Amino acid sequence: MNAVWRMGLAALVALGGCGTKREENADPAQAQLQQAVVQLQEQLKEQPGSPLLHFQVGQLYDRYGQADSAVAAYRRAIALEEGFTEAHFNLAAVYYTQGRTQEAIAAYQQALRFRPDFATAYNNLGFIYKKTGDLDQAEAAYIQAIRSDSSFYEAYNNLGQVYKQREHFDLAQPLFRKAIALKPGFPEAYVNLARACQALGQRAEEEQTLNAYLAQFGQEAQYSSFARDRLRELARVQR
Repeated sequence: MNAVWRMGLAALVALGGCGTKREENADPAQAQLQQAVVQLQEQLKEQPGSPLLHFQVGQLYDRYGQADSAVAAYRRAIALEEGFTEAHFNLAAVYYTQGRTQEAIAAYQQALRFRPDFATAYNNLGFIYKKTGDLDQAEAAYIQAIRSDSSFYEAYNNLGQVYKQREHFDLAQPLFRKAIALKPGFPEAYVNLARACQALGQRAEEEQTLNAYLAQFGQEAQYSSFARDRLRELARVQR
């Protein structure tokens, strides 16, 4: 239900062009990567000290799953411009996909050092801390994400998940409600709210939440089977 997000890819270079017969038989994605990198390398010959160009190379490698090369490019961009927040952020995301958790945490912290209001970096830190079982740090990170962006509906849901894991359902419940208020099309928040209501013994609100989910997303959505089954259970209990 969570995810670690990266900055959107910039419109970097055109990936078209004619290839030889040998290139046509190669992996098309790899051929596109090679073409794009070659074009950026030509620009780097003229601007070898450009942190932006190294960052863009990192984005390309990242896009095509070349994690080690992406790391090297992002680190080069940072070496040229220490306060390059997006490079720290993207580097953290690559580190996380590589299982380099502590390095990912450090890179997100560096991004926040240069941009203290970077809500997404706080949210991603919270995600990692929660994954590693450090709920105190996860709670603090999600709170900072919300302070930095009061409309960050995912962060409300994520903070609610921390409280739910601690069985502090009374604290989790209003956070799930806030996430839904901010983003009515956020299915996980309905499920989390329903489960919090169940834990608190609030059958009427649980039923209302499950029905709201089905009304919003229909009978064939990801959690619709769960919602229908739970509503049937509630109906049996009320008989």
